[in-house]
Formats: sequence, C-alpha cells, structure tokens
Amino acid sequence: MTPKVSFVTVNYKTPHFIRHLLSGIEEAKLSFPYEYFVVDNASQDGTPELVAERFPWATPIASEKNLGFGAGNNLGIEKAKGEYVILLNPDLTIFPGELEAWIEWMDKRPDVGVSGPRVLNPDGSDQHSSYRFPGLFIPMYRRTFLGHLPWGKKAIASYLMHDMDRGSEQDVDWVLGAAMCIRRSVLEKVGSFDDRFFMYFEDADLCRRVWEAGHRVTYMPKARLVHYHKRESQTRYPWQALSNPVARAHIKSGLRYFLKYRAKPNPRAT
Repeated sequence: MTPKVSFVTVNYKTPHFIRHLLSGIEEAKLSFPYEYFVVDNASQDGTPELVAERFPWATPIASEKNLGFGAGNNLGIEKAKGEYVILLNPDLTIFPGELEAWIEWMDKRPDVGVSGPRVLNPDGSDQHSSYRFPGLFIPMYRRTFLGHLPWGKKAIASYLMHDMDRGSEQDVDWVLGAAMCIRRSVLEKVGSFDDRFFMYFEDADLCRRVWEAGHRVTYMPKARLVHYHKRESQTRYPWQALSNPVARAHIKSGLRYFLKYRAKPNPRAT
C-alpha cells in the first residue's frame, strides 16, 4: 500500500528521545498508511540497532558522518513515497488523533505547500514555532545580551510573532523544521533542504522557496505536539560564540542565509 505520509526523524545522540517518540507513534495507532525513516547522524549510540530491533516498522538510515539537520533529513526525504513528508524532531511527544487532524487539514488546502502545528512546551504553554523572515541582526540579538536592549527586544518580538493569535490558523513566513508537514509534490518542485546550512536557517530557506514558487506556508493550530526543546546555542556575550559550536553554526548559517537572499524582496509581498 502506498503510504499517505512519510515521516522523517534525524537523530544525533538522543536514543532515549527516539524510543519515546516512536513509542508514541505506535500508541497513536494512526489511521492512515505511513512509512517512517529514522536517520542517524553518525551518533555511534546504537540508535539504528535500537530502531531495527524495537520498531521494525521503521527504517533506520545510518549516515557515516554528521550531516547536520537539513542534509540528514534529505536522506529520508530522498526515499519518501508518501503524499506528504512530515518532519518530526526526536524530542517531540505525539498524542492520538493529532496527526490525523493535521493531514485532514492539509487535504482540504491544496494550495498550502508547508504547514506547522501548534507546538507546546511540556507545561502546556505555547512555544514559538512560526516566524517572520529574520533581519540581519536577529542571530546576534537572540544569542547575546543585545537582545535585552530595547531595539533588540522589539526586533525579536517581531521575528517571533509575539503579536500573533496562536489559536488561529494563519499564513506565516516560515515554520519550525522540528515539526513540519511538506507536500511532496511541492518538494519535487522547489527541492529539498539546502545542505549548505548545517544547522539553523534551513527551514526558513525552504519555506522561502515555497513562497517563491507560489505556495502558502501556514500555521495550523488544530494539531498539537509537545516539544522538549533545549536552546543549546544560547550565549550571553558575543565572544562566547567562539567556544559554543552550536552558536557558531547558527551564526554561520545566518550569514549564509543573508548572503543568499541579499537584495531579494520578501516573497510574500510580491
């Protein structure tokens, strides 16, 4: 049977999260046919063996090196046969009925190329999962004390869409790759993740290309997932990025993103 959905999860040294996530998929007893790819980014933590033994319905893909988020997901996307590709981070919790609601919503909106669900913190509060396209200084504002200054706070609030109603469906510039549904026909049109982004900005870049191709990117709150998110790239002072590899990756990807779209208009405004 042809799968309705192809799920892709990238693992890097989080076997406990993988076990929890896939157990949640089993317990959800999804009503649509699906396939599941777990890409291991050279974790050397036994995840491919765990998946093969404990979750035989999922397909482990072992990379020989750590490719990063986008390129890691691409390994699964290349094998996807479903009408939709849903990316799920390992640190998500899935509840019965939520993924069905997401797919049913997508089926009724063929002009939507990418969508993101309502992402919650473990305490039930809303987590930021949809954004405006970033300005040049957003990475520095978010990773250093500069974000606590008045102009930094204002820029971050706009970027994180503090003004949005998270209970209402709405088009947005981009949605978080940690929980993202992509129409496979749109992927075939715009291409997968740009693997030059090792970590961060690859999801913003993909959504930007989806908008440029004439498809919508939409936040839809009917499906809800819990995300145990940890910001490993947080630093206090700019020079601390030199010793924080995740922060360095964020800033490096940011520079690559801004160079790629330098002088190009916001595709939602054209």
